[in-house]
Amino acid sequence: MTVDPFEQWSGDEMTQDEIDALLDSEGWGTLSMASGGEVYSLPISFGYTGEDIYFAFLRQSPSDEKFEYITDGQHVRLLVTDVTSRLDWQSVAVSGPVTSIESGGDEWANLLDSLEDNAWFSSDFRLAAMSHGLQGFRLTPQERQGRGF
Repeated sequence: MTVDPFEQWSGDEMTQDEIDALLDSEGWGTLSMASGGEVYSLPISFGYTGEDIYFAFLRQSPSDEKFEYITDGQHVRLLVTDVTSRLDWQSVAVSGPVTSIESGGDEWANLLDSLEDNAWFSSDFRLAAMSHGLQGFRLTPQERQGRGF
């Protein structure tokens, strides 16, 4: 019998209800995207509807690098963690395609509402949205996995 020396540190697989609870309560994570073999990761605030994940990028300059790494249909991965101590943590990874959300309309309202429900969302984004400096996205989860200890 082979014993995994790291098993005691790898945690247990989370249930879908536990994954949903973490996504609903945390509201921020690290989004990873890739283009041309280059990986780009950045912290984001997000809203979770129980099905989809909404997030937005604020365009700070015409050559804002993050926009070079995201396109409609592209697969991305969002990592969300809650670490209290070495023996009290949860980690969830969500992967799937992203879709750009056009300003105005029902889906734009869903984006802003889901972000406002999130404690990490800044109401300043509403001002950015009015000035067209905000680009919204929807991540449609195809894979959701989590571990916790």
